[in-house]
Amino acid sequence: SFCVRLAAMADDDDLDDDQEEHTVGEGTTALHFLAPVEVLPQTARTEWLQKQKEERRRRRIEEREERRKQKEADEAKERRRKAQQKEIRQQKERERELQDRRRREEEEQREKMEGGLGQIIAQLQKNESERDISFVGIDLGSVQVRLLAKALENNTTCESIDLSRKGLNDEDGVALAEMLKVNRNLRKLELEGNNLSIKSAKALAEALMSNATLRMLDLESNNITSAGNDQTGVVAFADALKQNHALRCLNLVRNHVTHQGGDPLVQAMAHNTECILLDLSGNELHPKQLRDIDVVIQENRKNLSKLRRAERRERFAMFTEQYRCRQYDMQVEAKRIELDALEERRLHRQRERFVAWQREADRAEQKEAEEMARLQQEHEDRVAAGGKKKKGKRK
Repeated sequence: SFCVRLAAMADDDDLDDDQEEHTVGEGTTALHFLAPVEVLPQTARTEWLQKQKEERRRRRIEEREERRKQKEADEAKERRRKAQQKEIRQQKERERELQDRRRREEEEQREKMEGGLGQIIAQLQKNESERDISFVGIDLGSVQVRLLAKALENNTTCESIDLSRKGLNDEDGVALAEMLKVNRNLRKLELEGNNLSIKSAKALAEALMSNATLRMLDLESNNITSAGNDQTGVVAFADALKQNHALRCLNLVRNHVTHQGGDPLVQAMAHNTECILLDLSGNELHPKQLRDIDVVIQENRKNLSKLRRAERRERFAMFTEQYRCRQYDMQVEAKRIELDALEERRLHRQRERFVAWQREADRAEQKEAEEMARLQQEHEDRVAAGGKKKKGKRK
């Protein structure tokens, strides 16, 4: 029973310290000893208590390990959160510095800008530009391209921009993509022979998802696949073609598009009914992919041709109906003019009769007045003659 009481009292102690080595002192005089071990008689009760003890120890070890892991996970999560916040702050700071630098560069460029480029940008800002603008013979840097993109954002006169072979990079491509998200008048954008890579391709594809006016995009001889090593830019264009129903022509000639980028394009064209030209010559697609795309292109062309013929018939019918309406309006107007003339003549005759009646009435009134004056004079003469006769009889 004494041993049982000892075992019960040991249940409340920290059992994790059993079998642990303790050291007292330092150096050669240090003493090493193990913690005391409880020895109990081998009975069913002690075996049960030992099992309970081991179970409690195991649970405490597991709970302690779980708390340690949870604490480590919380600390790691907190470190990640702080690192993310720091990265966000640094990113915002970098973006702010970049915006400030770009603003300073643009202001300096505006002050120094002269000649053809300055005139074109001024006309774009005033909506007085030509319909088609080419920058042949004009050197363009990143600052000039940003100024041009900002001038095009709210422009309503320019419909075509030619920026071919100007050495544009990804910064310029992103600026033009941001412009396409806002501009609602540009129809054609030529970017042939530049150095636009995957970043520009993704930005332009994202802009196409919201742009509903651009009809032609030329990206011939660029680097939107990083020399064929990354097809994500082509995949982005494929996703854009699924949603965009305005783009008619997309030129991706000589961009190292492989069969990995061809499959998304084939799937995208299956959902597109507006694109009538997807030029992929000079790339590395499988012949079957090219045939599948060509089948869709031919079908879209056929449907567009039917639509145009229907529109022409409708326009002709509208023109014919408009001509008939004009003829009817002219006839109604002629009839109205004729009726107005008849009414005018009737009123004129009525006025003439009224004037004649008025003159006749005036003459009759004058005649009556003259007759009344004559009769009045005659009456007065008779009265005067009668008075003279009475005076003579009295005498």
